[in-house]
Amino acid sequence: MSELFGAYTASFLHGLSVYAHVEASVSAQPADTPPPYITLSQRLTADGLPFIVGLAMPADAFYAIAAGYSGVCLDTAEELAVDAAGELFNVINGHFSSEMRARGHAVSIEEPPSHAYAAPLPAGTVLRCDAASPFGTMHIIAAQEEFLPA
Repeated sequence: MSELFGAYTASFLHGLSVYAHVEASVSAQPADTPPPYITLSQRLTADGLPFIVGLAMPADAFYAIAAGYSGVCLDTAEELAVDAAGELFNVINGHFSSEMRARGHAVSIEEPPSHAYAAPLPAGTVLRCDAASPFGTMHIIAAQEEFLPA
């Protein structure tokens, strides 16, 4: 799963730059941050196995990617910002799926994105990569089980 996660992280950061106009790079030092403002999650399958991916981020990063993707400032439109960020997440994951299929891996999106506010970063058997951006540290996450509360 770690090789797939490496490919996912690279694809995600590229998609974030292209579609939301937000630059972020892998941070060498783990960020010691409070619980994120919002976490997005989406269930994929990779070669028949669950591959749940997520993005946990502070409020500034959330609104920056929502505005960057939609082209509209959404700081006062919470529901529209959630929709825009979720749609961006879905687009990036769709491109990742296509990239992996071209490399011979069967990656499919199984469910639409979900979100939770102030969810703690998952512990246990998850992969996490911290990505530094001008809007704060974002956490790219992957696991084989859903990590957001129901």
